[in-house]
Amino acid sequence: MRRILALSAAASLLASSVVAAGSGPAMAADPLVLPTPQSIIREGAAVALDGAVTVVAPADVDGPAKRELIEVLAGVDATVTWANEAPAAGTVIHFAETDPTTRAVAAQLGVADASTLNTEGYVVANGTVGGQPTVLLEGASARGLFYAVDTFEQLLQGSTMAPATVRDWPLMSIRGGIEGFYGIPWSHQARLDQLEFYGEHKMNTYIYTPKDDAYLRSQWRTLYPQPELEQLEELVQRGRDNHVEFVFALSPGNDICYSLDSDFDATIAKFEQLRQIGVRTFYIALDDIDPYLKCAKDLQRFTLPGFRKLAEGQAYYLNRVINEFIKPNNLEPLQTVPTNYAGSAPDAYKLEFGTQTDDSLIMQWTGEGVFSDQITMESAARAKTTYNTEHLYIWDNFPVNDGQPDRLFLNPLSGRAADLYQHLEGFTSNPMVQSYASMIALAGYADYTWNGPAYTPAVTQTRILDELAGDDPAVREALEVFVDLNQDWRPYRPSSPQAPALGADIAAFWAAHDAGTAAGTQPLKERLATIAGLEESLAGMAMTGFYDDSLPWIQAAAEWATALSEAVVGLEELAADDGSGAAASFLASAAERKKATTTYRVDGLNGLTPVADRYIPKVGDTRFDTFLQEAYGRYLTWLGAEPYASETLPGTPTRSARLGQYQTNAIERIVDGNLSTFWWSSAAPQTGDWVQVDLGSVQAVGGVSVHQADSDGSRGDMFYNAALEYSTDGAAWTAAGEFTDAVVLAESFQEPVQARYVRVRATAPNAGGQWIKIREFRVLPPSAELASTVPDSNPVAAVDANLTTALEGTAEAGQYLSRGLDAPLQNAQIRVVGAELGGTVEALVDGAWEVVGEATAPWFEGVVGGEVTAVRIVFDAGPMSVTELVVSPYDGVIPSPSPSPSPSAKPSVSPSAKPSAKPTNSPTPPSKSPSAKPTVTPSTPGRFEPKPPYTAPGIVELNGRQWMTTCEPYSQTERCRTEIWATIVRVRGGEYVRENAWAFNNLTYLPYMTRAAWEGNPLGDAGATDDGVFTSGGRQWRTECDTAATGRGACRSYTWTTVYAATAKPGGGYAFSQSNQWVFNNIVMFRTGSERTSGDSDGPKLYSAGS
Repeated sequence: MRRILALSAAASLLASSVVAAGSGPAMAADPLVLPTPQSIIREGAAVALDGAVTVVAPADVDGPAKRELIEVLAGVDATVTWANEAPAAGTVIHFAETDPTTRAVAAQLGVADASTLNTEGYVVANGTVGGQPTVLLEGASARGLFYAVDTFEQLLQGSTMAPATVRDWPLMSIRGGIEGFYGIPWSHQARLDQLEFYGEHKMNTYIYTPKDDAYLRSQWRTLYPQPELEQLEELVQRGRDNHVEFVFALSPGNDICYSLDSDFDATIAKFEQLRQIGVRTFYIALDDIDPYLKCAKDLQRFTLPGFRKLAEGQAYYLNRVINEFIKPNNLEPLQTVPTNYAGSAPDAYKLEFGTQTDDSLIMQWTGEGVFSDQITMESAARAKTTYNTEHLYIWDNFPVNDGQPDRLFLNPLSGRAADLYQHLEGFTSNPMVQSYASMIALAGYADYTWNGPAYTPAVTQTRILDELAGDDPAVREALEVFVDLNQDWRPYRPSSPQAPALGADIAAFWAAHDAGTAAGTQPLKERLATIAGLEESLAGMAMTGFYDDSLPWIQAAAEWATALSEAVVGLEELAADDGSGAAASFLASAAERKKATTTYRVDGLNGLTPVADRYIPKVGDTRFDTFLQEAYGRYLTWLGAEPYASETLPGTPTRSARLGQYQTNAIERIVDGNLSTFWWSSAAPQTGDWVQVDLGSVQAVGGVSVHQADSDGSRGDMFYNAALEYSTDGAAWTAAGEFTDAVVLAESFQEPVQARYVRVRATAPNAGGQWIKIREFRVLPPSAELASTVPDSNPVAAVDANLTTALEGTAEAGQYLSRGLDAPLQNAQIRVVGAELGGTVEALVDGAWEVVGEATAPWFEGVVGGEVTAVRIVFDAGPMSVTELVVSPYDGVIPSPSPSPSPSAKPSVSPSAKPSAKPTNSPTPPSKSPSAKPTVTPSTPGRFEPKPPYTAPGIVELNGRQWMTTCEPYSQTERCRTEIWATIVRVRGGEYVRENAWAFNNLTYLPYMTRAAWEGNPLGDAGATDDGVFTSGGRQWRTECDTAATGRGACRSYTWTTVYAATAKPGGGYAFSQSNQWVFNNIVMFRTGSERTSGDSDGPKLYSAGS
């Protein structure tokens, strides 16, 4: 039986108990019983069961009910004795189908017995009989007794049964599920588990009609081979063990000849084979077939006009099965679903079908539609009249997801009138491809079909989540969070809520974020953390099959949650004006979003063949994506990003005829310049299907971008396998690019191409059968303003104000992305965001390219003075990814350094002096990230006081120049690196370029080491050199100590290198030059025991700030 776990708050909805004084142990709140009984009175006496218990039952008591009772009593540590009469003393359970003994006990307990209930009814009561604690479990039938045990288990609180008197029976006679979906069929184990679940929830019907069973459909005339028959027999037995009717549904309608004796004989032979393994209920499915007769004999025999002819033939066949097989074998009434199975409006087929078929035939109906948002009393009553039947029940296409295989529908059953039992025999749910995940909805059907007027979706939902999760509160919380993400039944119920709890937290987050209230943002952060951890937390569920079924959606949800969490951090970094941090966070967010929207995880079918990873799961959609759209929009606004306005060549769109058009979404919309409108096909593409734009004449084309699905960042209806092609005559086509799973099909031509026609062509069918949706098909003229020389890259993706797209590719050194400005900017700010940004950012200033700075992922920000007309990124060799290149006006202070020489990386001329041996320490530049403090601290730092700009860390402005110093440990002293904001000159691609940047000035070793400690190191010991000259790192160095230049107690080192310089020309521009010379690199200051400050007159000499 079901595990009854710690009860949720829903239990408090029931009335309080009425407990006789002194009648038993004190009880907690009344236990919840589902399905809600027709009558439950909280009266009687609590009965403790953790000791000796005698079960009074006939020897032939129902086996499944007995099995369940044994399991329940074992769970409360009862010591059980089975007997055929009550002992003189001790606790007694009377357990039987209604008989004189149970009826007598019922009378003594003051409750009406089960003899007057319908065949599935039961009575559960407790109290005292003859001074003995007594429990009555009485069924109107064996099935009723089985259900009595289920209710008895739910009334237990620990090892004590709560006081209760229950008289109960179902309001609908058919309650269960039909495995009738199109998709990967359930496994044999899943079917076994379904049958057990049905029994635990008082459901009695499982209709077996999986679409992959060829012996039901394409080979329906062929008997089952023994292995398949043995599996079916196991299902029949599992159903019997749980009082669930296994209904065998044959589907012969695709090729049957209704009047042909051999087809009738094949039907009976198949049914007889199943009857021999215990099947008692048969079903003939006539749904989803061609609505006309197919054989000459039928056309000759059945002569009614129009659609009535089909009904006539089907009725003849069904009646023959009823009269020649069902009734002679005393089987349950035959069931069917007619070919026209939806809608309550009268038509000729329905009337003829109902009029001609036997009155015993039970028919299925799907409601007013194949998927019915609501099923009302009026609709059901009208349908019974239309079909001319008193035996109608619902094939309810919820939560089936074969039409939406990328979704899970985990919302509770709703939208069915409470009193439909007055018109209908019952319901069978058509579940999802995911059998265990379907249990949430199936629990709703169990409770609703048993007692519709008392059914409360929220109460049932709470209980089934308790059951599926198990007794770990953290797992239970995580499951509720996950289920909230799948509270959706679109498109079948457009009004269905979408992740309502997540939506509430998102709304609260924005309100708190905008108000600057941190506490109000916490619930969303906590929910996102829970979602991100679902894969681990839900692995502990009691119903492990649910976890396995849901794993693709769990993984996608975790990626979405991580994307949102990164965006939340990014928003906080924006508030702190942390451009680098925000760039990293938003790029990380976009990367997680990409994984969630592009990773195929859900298996599907190709024909009848299972295919792994066929669909991308959708979860929490509209909530997750809407949040990110808002967050990304705020970031892009902060960046100053605006979509690059590119001209589009006008053209006339057409498509291959087979693709069609869905509703009013015309093909003309793909060239209307509006990304919010779209053309939508009415069919999935096959190989060779196409959509094209005719430019009217041969023209120069610079690029193409085709925007598919609902947005550039999410897959959906689109060409999944496509080629871009162009042609001058519509006959000979040139390939421009091939794409797989790309939402935006984009190609930029290095050199303009000549074309009149540009098209997208399907290179393979869409694996999931998705249609096509195209928002814009843009054919672009050549542009001198926006260009990328990186092969197969799309420059528009770097300037489209869209964090979900990027210019990507593999660059060779010197290749670039350039963006011209619509109008010159007097002073500009340049911002670059990207995951791979190796290279330099340059600006076209006053007609010459200047280097603004080095671009490193994920963020570059620089400013440049003068008249700026274009910017570019000159890439280093390797992969590159630029998400946004933003150029904005800048009205702040522009650092204006004077031109100064800059040493090159390597000397081009060697000094004449011959270097001596290699020094013991290399004068390498410091790291930007200092390590730990020196291991040896100077014992007497003396009077030395670090001062800017050389010996104190920080940025200072002296004489109109900016200086930056950083210090780090070096042996037993500290080494300070000083840089100056300056215009330097470099050679790049064979050209001189001027660059505004921090330029190296010198290194200063502070006076914390004695001269003796420096001995042997050529930076502080000229005697360790060959006349002051030495080689290190492939470069020539020279050291001098205690000279007029150094002052007493210090050494200076110089390096021989090539120096580039720029000299302004009177007519504008610059004259560039290079020379080889000794350039000052560093100074070492010695500790003497009473160090002077760096300002003392005879101390070590540094360059002054104005030098």
